[in-house]
Amino acid sequence: MIEKWIPQYDKLDASDQQHLDESFKTLDVDHIEKVYEETYVNPTTVDMGKIEEIQYISADDIEDFQKEKLRESAKASIFKGEFAVLLMAGGQGTRLQHPGPKGTFSFDGVSLFELQARQLQKYMSEDSAPVHWYIMTSDINHVETLSFFEENKYFDLPKDNIHFFKQEHFPPVKKDKTLLLTPEKEIMLTPNGNGGIFASLYNSGMLEDMKRRGVKHVFMNNVDNAVVKVLDTLLAGLHLDNDNEVTSKSIAPKPGESVGRLSLVDGVKAVVEYTELPEGADRRFLNGNIGIHIFSTDFLDTVGKAEMPYHLALKKLDFLDIDLNVVKEEVLKFEKFYFDAFKYAEKHNTLQVDRKSEFSPLKNKEGKDSVETAYQDLKSEGLI
Repeated sequence: MIEKWIPQYDKLDASDQQHLDESFKTLDVDHIEKVYEETYVNPTTVDMGKIEEIQYISADDIEDFQKEKLRESAKASIFKGEFAVLLMAGGQGTRLQHPGPKGTFSFDGVSLFELQARQLQKYMSEDSAPVHWYIMTSDINHVETLSFFEENKYFDLPKDNIHFFKQEHFPPVKKDKTLLLTPEKEIMLTPNGNGGIFASLYNSGMLEDMKRRGVKHVFMNNVDNAVVKVLDTLLAGLHLDNDNEVTSKSIAPKPGESVGRLSLVDGVKAVVEYTELPEGADRRFLNGNIGIHIFSTDFLDTVGKAEMPYHLALKKLDFLDIDLNVVKEEVLKFEKFYFDAFKYAEKHNTLQVDRKSEFSPLKNKEGKDSVETAYQDLKSEGLI
């Protein structure tokens, strides 16, 4: 059985074989085979002719008195401990030429982690219940992330209010469906995509921890939006006012901007990647997804137990070939997307905001969405 999945097995010494035997037993090979068949051999396609714009609320259309009412409602709920913050921080700073977790990248000595931690400090008063911060790391940066927080004294937040958990993994395979061996002769596992956050939150016990603390709503964001408004009270107030399961924040995309679009696909709320839009159609879809959402804990409980689909990504990775030489070749990597969970929500609203003070992604060393553009936006907003 194992030789079918690891053709190099007979060329390994006994100790390496024993280690692989133990690792192989932990894998659900039937599920791996199912994912391979569904995403690579017989992939299903979405009828992109059935994409429709979603209904949304523009922040500019909300009267000032109503905004204040929504914000006050959110603050009252936050002060009662009903909100938590969930941060996706499993990536490395490789594309920034930064040797470490992306959240440790700094501008004028202020890291992305600190920029977000500062926004939670306002909820440390005696009048407020603590806001708990749940941070999803990955195997590649978990230890470094914890060390960084310890070195920085948790950015003056109570250590007990910050909770770390690791993203789950899934094995990539070659196009012939065989597993990959790392140069260390271990079965290669890679993070299973941002959509793995729900199962990781559920299986790690962190969702149960939230509920035990009385948390009813969870604000989620990415680590690499330099100007993100963590626990934005306008979005939170809208979420409460509509009793939503999901409330998303969007921006109006620039022409040709490569951000996914919040939309309806065959009547179901989804995010359509820019590359999947019908040619010339990007100007018709007005809500760019910026990875900022609020979820009810009941919704998170539902999707944490749901089977989320995998999507295929072709990646060049280093692995051992049949002769145990290290090669770098294109392989099949399988990832989940968190927005596939939107279909489970009956009540999902979207708030469109001005990008200037809300969205400055840090993706590249130079050029578009780069260190320089993020730095300028941080300076413009007075954050550094």
